[in-house]
Amino acid sequence: MTSKPSLFTGSSPEEHVESCCDYFDVLFASPETLSAKIRSFIESILIDSVSVGVSRKVFTHVISRVKTLPSDLCLEYCGILTEALKLRLMSFEDQITELNQHMADLYEAKKDFGKAASNLSAIPLENSQKNYSKAFTTQMYLKIAHLYLEGRDSNQAEIFINRASLLITSTTEPDLQVKYKLCYAKLLDFRKKFLEAARRYQELSLEPRLSVAEQNELLRHSILCAIIAPAGVHRSRLLSSLIKDERSQHFIIHGMLRNTQLGHLITLQQVKLFGTELEEHQQEKLANGMTILEAAVMEHNLLAISHIYKSIKIDNLAQLLRVPALQAETVVGKMIAEQRISGSIDQIDQIISFEFKAKPWDEHINVVCNKVNHVIDLMNQFEPEFTKERLQHYGC
Repeated sequence: MTSKPSLFTGSSPEEHVESCCDYFDVLFASPETLSAKIRSFIESILIDSVSVGVSRKVFTHVISRVKTLPSDLCLEYCGILTEALKLRLMSFEDQITELNQHMADLYEAKKDFGKAASNLSAIPLENSQKNYSKAFTTQMYLKIAHLYLEGRDSNQAEIFINRASLLITSTTEPDLQVKYKLCYAKLLDFRKKFLEAARRYQELSLEPRLSVAEQNELLRHSILCAIIAPAGVHRSRLLSSLIKDERSQHFIIHGMLRNTQLGHLITLQQVKLFGTELEEHQQEKLANGMTILEAAVMEHNLLAISHIYKSIKIDNLAQLLRVPALQAETVVGKMIAEQRISGSIDQIDQIISFEFKAKPWDEHINVVCNKVNHVIDLMNQFEPEFTKERLQHYGC
């Protein structure tokens, strides 16, 4: 059996811990030599003849001292400690967890979100000897997912959001529910599912647990996603809902929102101004060579044109949309197939015909009358005397 190194003095475990900590403090006092000696010190503490109880206490002391170092030095020594201890994960789980959490905080402060997430994901939440609560595990998964999203790695973020989704239903903490919804909305945003993301952002912008500043920022994200979402009836309904929100008037993008909601043609100048407000992932180019915004504006303008013209030559449409004729025809065909506009394409005569299906005015009146009758029936059910009195007063 390997004997204890000379840095151990005394006979009791407590004396061994104290002597090792004192020895390390001497090394720590000379940073210029610490780098060369810390590995041999770690090896001395990890030999078989040193009890795990002593080693844990020594490493806890070492970690507390290393955490006081400047960021770059701290990351270097935390990395050395983690590398040495990970081979004995079962024995030093608490120490490894503390190191990973601290390194994640340092990397996050340095805006290196990928490494921050990687360190947190190294914590054994599922196969741990410790019985972590479902709430803590969910919180950690969401934190990791958030960091991956900040680092623009939506694939890894989705893995941890999916893990959190299996636990979120069993937690009763409202703050965790909000964090989960926020992460999921951001994931939809990164996945370019802008319409659904806009709905989620809009819902969260009314969340009372968030600050007013956070609510406003989420509403701004909702507007951005709604405008660049595929044109169609569902987008139009969402835009109408957003324009009615008085808070939207305070944003620079309100003009773009108003023009989009009213179905006006969007100009190049408006596109350029709006484009400065988009996030980096919302400015990516699609397979057809257009940016997400350019494609969204083209579809929007096409929808606006369908309300102005009953029919139009493909070449003329392409000129209005500022795209090649073949591309204009392809987009129209796609939107018709997806039932986002009504119309047909005559490829022989190169003419596109639009069909505007509006409900007759009488049908609108009929819908309103039915709703009024339903309200009167409910009043008569719960307040029959009051209802009878009011109906007689109005001569009904």
